[in-house]
Amino acid sequence: MSQPYRKYICKTCGLIYDEADGDPDSGLAPGTRFEDIPDDWYCPLCLVSKADFVLIEDKPKVAADVTPLKSKVGGKDTIVIVGAGYAGWTVAEKIRQQNPQAKISLITACDGSVYPKPALSMALSQGRSADDLIEYSAPQKAKELDIGVKIRTKVMSITPARKRLMTTTGTIEYDKLILAMGASPIKPHIDGSAASEVMTINDLAAYKKFRGSLEGKRHITLIGGGLIAVELAEDLASQNFEVTLLVRGGHLMRNILPGLVADRLSNLLAKNKIKIQYEVEVEQVNHADQGYQLVFDDGTTLQTDLVVAAIGLKPSIDLAKKAGLVVKQGIVVNQILQTSDADIFALGDCVEFEDEVQAYLEPIRRQAGVIAEHLTGKDARFELKPALIKTKTPSLAIITCPPLKKYAQQGGWTQLQVHQGQGLEVSYLVNNELKGFVLSGELVTQAAHKYQGLAG
Repeated sequence: MSQPYRKYICKTCGLIYDEADGDPDSGLAPGTRFEDIPDDWYCPLCLVSKADFVLIEDKPKVAADVTPLKSKVGGKDTIVIVGAGYAGWTVAEKIRQQNPQAKISLITACDGSVYPKPALSMALSQGRSADDLIEYSAPQKAKELDIGVKIRTKVMSITPARKRLMTTTGTIEYDKLILAMGASPIKPHIDGSAASEVMTINDLAAYKKFRGSLEGKRHITLIGGGLIAVELAEDLASQNFEVTLLVRGGHLMRNILPGLVADRLSNLLAKNKIKIQYEVEVEQVNHADQGYQLVFDDGTTLQTDLVVAAIGLKPSIDLAKKAGLVVKQGIVVNQILQTSDADIFALGDCVEFEDEVQAYLEPIRRQAGVIAEHLTGKDARFELKPALIKTKTPSLAIITCPPLKKYAQQGGWTQLQVHQGQGLEVSYLVNNELKGFVLSGELVTQAAHKYQGLAG
């Protein structure tokens, strides 16, 4: 009797590799056993290695007791991390790997649960609840890393000259400070009696509230046409919700996709009964007898049961700005992720490096590694690279590598290949040099090779 097919989960992004399904987009046929996957295979969503997957039944159980550890937090000889998202926990792990004796503390305004944030836009189709996404409680992870942790504690101010943080639970000292505060969702400027009830989703707590709000609902409206809005639309449609996407611009994911690929995706979403309205602006959200009524800029209306805004993120820079650090769109850092204060570092969604803010997992991992190596006396530098992004869109497999901002006005998209089926290859060229690309359908298997050919 053959062994039942197993499922493995990526510890970084939450993607599930099901042996029964394989990963055809990466050339793995259905039925491919995990142990038979080549060692150079990588997670198609976040690009970590095969070694970062664990058998689902082997995942650690989250402790029922989430009482914070009674460990000392902060001190004049301590590395203090502010933020418990992917960036915060990753830099804590990297520092511990580099220096087993380092004194490390982590402070967070939330409960500090460790979970794969990318899974928020695919949990419904995976059959996972908000609680199912939690891999470790903060005390569990802190114990594993041997660090101090203080949860539900907000940092109110930083005094760099005295190396002190003022928090809602008292003053905390530090030797080196690492800011990993992420980004917050942008809220649309909307009037109406129910404007305050428009939901946003950017963390586990908000997602849990969203999942609870779906009970008894039928029609969901998503304001936004970017990556997260489209992924949420696909996830909701997979559970037979009626979904309407309201897009301000002329095509989907306009910051990361050329119109040719976006149009193909749009057509496939429509076949999955996702309705898309382009060039539309929501002016009001009002209470209705059942659910809500949206009023558009042209005077037309839409009835819906739930409204979610997913129009982008803004780096959390207020704390840094108040402390006198140099900020622009994000907290400005140099090649060692150092801010304008030599003892304060920053990484993740809140950071700006060479005029770019890259809110993706792969650059965050490299940023964490650079900080950890620098703090142990090694010479490490962060290199800005275009992000390689795998969209969670079952209707059409897409891997996109948008050009860096400095090339945005210098070149253009050029279609190279059109395959039978859904295969498209579109390159972004500047003076005939490859600076970005998009692959769809069966061509996504070429992404790793294509990425290696990018010009600097």
